[in-house]
Amino acid sequence: VVKEVSPYGAVELTDLGASRTFKVTGQRLKLYEGGEIPTERISLSLTDN
Repeated sequence: VVKEVSPYGAVELTDLGASRTFKVTGQRLKLYEGGEIPTERISLSLTDN
């Protein structure tokens, strides 16, 4: 839940399930329009040649 938006673009969010707040930049927020959230993960191993 959006708790506060500052004039310089920071957004304070509240996690109601965990009762905590955190700040992010407005550029990092994305609109969620519903539907399934992809849960597939890919693992890559990097080697140094």
